[in-house]
Amino acid sequence: MSIFLQATLEIDGAGYQRFVQTMAEWVPIIEESGWKLNAAYMHRTGRLNTVIDIWELEDLAHMDRGFQHLMSHPRFAAFKKVLDETVKSETLVILQKFSYAS
Repeated sequence: MSIFLQATLEIDGAGYQRFVQTMAEWVPIIEESGWKLNAAYMHRTGRLNTVIDIWELEDLAHMDRGFQHLMSHPRFAAFKKVLDETVKSETLVILQKFSYAS
């Protein structure tokens, strides 16, 4: 049974383009570990410059395996630098799908 990881990121508006470019490169690398990006959203109202990504994982341990895979990548330091400069806050939440959802 899959679980889901919701990543909510508040992005510095000035760094938006750099963030998007980095994530476009980062997503295929993390997906190599088996993570699946089900959705990526950006607020149009409410707290602007907020991004919500929904990742599908095999189980709770898969979260750590995915992070380990990413951290071992040769470009990790460059990814981390951009995220450190563009992400103002990050909240990670593990979700479980309800039985009544399709």
